Amino acid sequence: MAESAIRSATVHAGAAKAQRAGEKWAPWILLAPTLVIMNVVGVYPLLHSLYISFTGAKPTDPNAHQGWVGLKNYAEVVSDGQFWHAVLVTGGFTALSVVSSLVLAVLMAILFNRPLPGFVLMRSLILIPMLVTPIAVGLIWRIMMMPELGVLNYLFGIVGLGPFQWGSSRGSALASVVLVDVWQWTPFMFIIIFAGLKSLPRSPFESAQIDGASGWQTFWQVTVPMLKPVIVIAVLLRLIDAIRTYDTIYIITRGGPDFVTDVVSIYLQRVNFRFFDLGYGSALSWVTMLLILAVVLIFVNLSGFLRIVNEKEAR
Repeated sequence: MAESAIRSATVHAGAAKAQRAGEKWAPWILLAPTLVIMNVVGVYPLLHSLYISFTGAKPTDPNAHQGWVGLKNYAEVVSDGQFWHAVLVTGGFTALSVVSSLVLAVLMAILFNRPLPGFVLMRSLILIPMLVTPIAVGLIWRIMMMPELGVLNYLFGIVGLGPFQWGSSRGSALASVVLVDVWQWTPFMFIIIFAGLKSLPRSPFESAQIDGASGWQTFWQVTVPMLKPVIVIAVLLRLIDAIRTYDTIYIITRGGPDFVTDVVSIYLQRVNFRFFDLGYGSALSWVTMLLILAVVLIFVNLSGFLRIVNEKEAR
């Protein structure tokens, strides 16, 4: 009996060990196809572009030195005035777009956080712009902004304003593309902030009302502090998306006039796919990626994003 019990215990221990080993490797086996695809589609091209950035690759110029050039491309980036102009334009576009979208999204979330008739339908209609592809948005707004045939100048003309040049004028081109970007992506921030607003507890608002706080005081001292984690996440997502905007700006202005809307994404497209200067273009892309990473890290530190995440995980 003793030997039988020992053998049974040994068999059960071996089975348990095998089961634990299977449980250990099962996630990796299931994830293997996805990891392989991600490495082939994502990691390999990324590393290959890093290698190309140290070469003089330029397929359209057979006389160019195609081999290893070391840090030459990166040195040229530092002295490339057009690139740094594009960085400044991107920064201005991103700041205007994100701040405008945030203000409108918060106001809309507060407005629609009321049980009034028709608001459910209106909330659904507000989300339509973000569902339209950026290329279609660019084409629609380019037609609407035509100086002579566009519907926008027609509507402004009815009330005695305009005509405006919109995307064809140096003074209004950047504001025009910001307007289009805000129109399309404010609903994205609205739906995040509105969801956060609906999840807030009612007791702090009731206490503020009992204490005699005005609506403005309640907003700044109760609503905004409680909504801060949601606002930070919405701004972070919108910030990353605005920095890499390409489609709508390219379709509406092509980066003009006189490069006033020449954001980094359009400049990279021009260097890589119009001039086919792949070595220098790859170096520009890596510098751009590092700049975006720096902006995101600065925002994360200033906004206390990591502290907010740690507090959420600790609950």
